[in-house]
Amino acid sequence: WGGRLKSEIDSKTRIWARISKKRKVSILVLLLAMGLTIKQVLDSVCSPKIFLDVLKKKKRKEQPQSTEDAIVELYKQLYCIGGDIVFSESIRKELQKKFFQQRCELGKIGRLNLNKKLNLKVPENEYFLLPQDILAAIDYLIKIKLGIGTLDDIDHLKNRRTRS
Repeated sequence: WGGRLKSEIDSKTRIWARISKKRKVSILVLLLAMGLTIKQVLDSVCSPKIFLDVLKKKKRKEQPQSTEDAIVELYKQLYCIGGDIVFSESIRKELQKKFFQQRCELGKIGRLNLNKKLNLKVPENEYFLLPQDILAAIDYLIKIKLGIGTLDDIDHLKNRRTRS
């Protein structure tokens, strides 16, 4: 999934994603727009309470119920569009072209390191970043916030790689 994605947790333990330095969007909306379901998200994280709190605070009709609803919500948040927008294939194609293209290639070593760090079982020949990878990274971020995980030292040599 292409573009630059930065995830962050605010003081109210809401999880946000910044896509290509644009406005921040709810990570739940982003994951749903990528094709995951609410059940998959809740089953995959160590503390589903964080996501359940977000769902409880939103009104029932404001919650994205499907991938199409999440795509429309993501489009509205990224482009600051108010009012009612109906899902169309052109919106999906535009978001896929800008953000969801498979252009974040990890390579073999990157996939091995990601699988090891996030405890994933994605095949080694899958070189692109998947929605499950982003969900696992968010889960790791939640664990760090709760004091369970450990931060990496970016200056340590094991986190460096020299290409020749």
